Amino acid sequence: MDPVTTKCVNGDLRVGDLVISTPDDEYSCLIGRVTRINLLGTPEHDEETENETDDVHVCFMEYEYSVKRIAEIEEDFSDLYGEPKEFEECPIDDAIMAPRCLIRITGIDEDRLSRLLESGYNAACYCYGVLSSLYCQTETEILPDSDIKAHIFDVIDSSLALAGYKIMDGDCGCVCVRHCASDTDYEIKVSELA
Repeated sequence: MDPVTTKCVNGDLRVGDLVISTPDDEYSCLIGRVTRINLLGTPEHDEETENETDDVHVCFMEYEYSVKRIAEIEEDFSDLYGEPKEFEECPIDDAIMAPRCLIRITGIDEDRLSRLLESGYNAACYCYGVLSSLYCQTETEILPDSDIKAHIFDVIDSSLALAGYKIMDGDCGCVCVRHCASDTDYEIKVSELA
């Protein structure tokens, strides 16, 4: 019997793979291991969730995060749940994730993995690097053309927030942003080059 696989952001994903969650997910920039995959339409999937994608179970507590990163995770989950959360209270030991929210990093070297565990910023930068390299490929099976703009804007939104900008308005081709510290507005456009 073939092992169960699903398609994540950068290719095939299997049980046992090491992953990082994408910056645009509620459970952003966490490092974990895939523990189970329930394919859409299987009894296991249908009993557990009503998600319209495969369910990928990930344990995000296998690796030791830095003290700084733990504080960031606590803050993220406190904001998400609207009440203070300690790291141990964060529901990340068996998170059910959509494949599109995961980047496979199996085989990453220990030094790079350590840097990803240090801070959300390091992890987000790594994710943006992977995502931008995928968008630069001439032939890709990863994203349909119709989804590329939407994914680019998801990445831009997360990047801008990390850099102190806030999206004020926009559509699928243009975004108006404000730099919070200087109260200056900018316009960002995404268009295909000929």
